[in-house]
Amino acid sequence: MYVLGIDTSTMTGGAALLKGEELVGESILNIRTTHSERLIPALDELLGHARVQLQDVGLISVVTGPGSFTGLRIGLATAKGFGYALGIPLVGVTTLEAFGWQFQVFPGIVVALIDARRRSAFWQAFQGGEGLTEPGHGSLEDVLGWCAAQVGAQFLFVGDGAVNYREELDAALPGAVFPPASLSLLRPSAAAHLGYRRFLAGQASDAFALKPTYMRLTEAERKWQDKQ
Repeated sequence: MYVLGIDTSTMTGGAALLKGEELVGESILNIRTTHSERLIPALDELLGHARVQLQDVGLISVVTGPGSFTGLRIGLATAKGFGYALGIPLVGVTTLEAFGWQFQVFPGIVVALIDARRRSAFWQAFQGGEGLTEPGHGSLEDVLGWCAAQVGAQFLFVGDGAVNYREELDAALPGAVFPPASLSLLRPSAAAHLGYRRFLAGQASDAFALKPTYMRLTEAERKWQDKQ
């Protein structure tokens, strides 16, 4: 089975193609053009180089968030459109889960941090790819407080939050591990692989049931609440 992975959750986005658990190809771009401009060309180029037709894809795994509201809508709309047109199942994985899966071989605790601005982050802790905490949206102090309570644990921080808040994290948790910024980015192949594993376990959705994972109100929703 060919599995197509799509990620548009952050400025970095892209697509991956698996054949079963084997990586066929992957496209990752960390540039300022919007996902609406580059996602379809990236998918077309990826499938073209692999000599695979879109009709050959049997499963789509898409990152549902948290992350950029606009980016998530583009990725989900693309995945849902393909899924509906092809009549194939979809699997949604969160940005945090995909990070935990990508770095599952780290022997300690992986903390995925998505920068939510103003010294806050979407975050979740993992070990061996399994969640140790529920996904949350909190201050950097909340993250550091939880980590401090894990006596003797070794931490690996990943995601753009780890890059942007490294100085504070490093000062509070000496010995914490940080991959180079280029390796801290989410790989679409991790989302594709996790989605494939979930599909094999009987977890799948369709184009109508799949929803974004925002984890906080959109700006429009906040403004509407303020007026009430």
